[in-house]
Amino acid sequence: MSTENVILEISHLEKNFGSHVVLKDINFQVHTGDVVSIIGASGSGKSTMLRCINLLETPTGGSILYHGEDITNPRVDAPAYRAKVGMVFQNFNLFNNMTVLENCMAGQIKVAKKSKAEAKEKALQFLQKVGMSAYINAKPRQLSGGQKQRVAIARALAMEPEVLLFDEPTSALDPQMVGEVLEVMTALAKEGLTMIVVTHEMAFARDISSHVIFMADGLIKEEGSPKQIFGEPKEAETKEFLSRFRNV
Repeated sequence: MSTENVILEISHLEKNFGSHVVLKDINFQVHTGDVVSIIGASGSGKSTMLRCINLLETPTGGSILYHGEDITNPRVDAPAYRAKVGMVFQNFNLFNNMTVLENCMAGQIKVAKKSKAEAKEKALQFLQKVGMSAYINAKPRQLSGGQKQRVAIARALAMEPEVLLFDEPTSALDPQMVGEVLEVMTALAKEGLTMIVVTHEMAFARDISSHVIFMADGLIKEEGSPKQIFGEPKEAETKEFLSRFRNV
């Protein structure tokens, strides 16, 4: 692939917590329009890697280049970077004291320095996009898990990020609510939003991704197209992991 449309380049990324090594020599690129699914067993380092990419964790070694600039440099403005490389969390991370609309306006006003009027317009636009415009005056406690996650996605989209990171966005949801969130994510992928998704939803990884990365023990063990990873995995660990999802 050409390097012209590379948004993110992760090189030799490492992360230790004390003597515990969580990530070892992680290398991959994300191009414009990619939907990269990160799969693997719990504890393989997937979420830590995503948190490093979003600067919620400081890497121990290696580099993360965003349009060629190493964002691990302490001088980088982390909130400004996160506005461009947004994140949707497993547990929604909504402000419970704010309405749905206020949740979607706060970051725009505080970080992107938008006027209230402009922030409201954007918030309404993206709440409508995820099917939540009827709930703009509700507080998070009045919403189901699936609704909260759709609001969290709208909040991230309202910042108009170049890349959106999803950290197991359906794992805190009841099974009947998973579909409504995956539907929104599938629509975003089809619209060309660049996404990195840590997920246990194998059908999503197989059907929607452009690229799949399988992680185990803090390493990328195998990566390739969904057809290759799900149809013809080379590594024994990949085969063993995917054998648990034979209904996919």
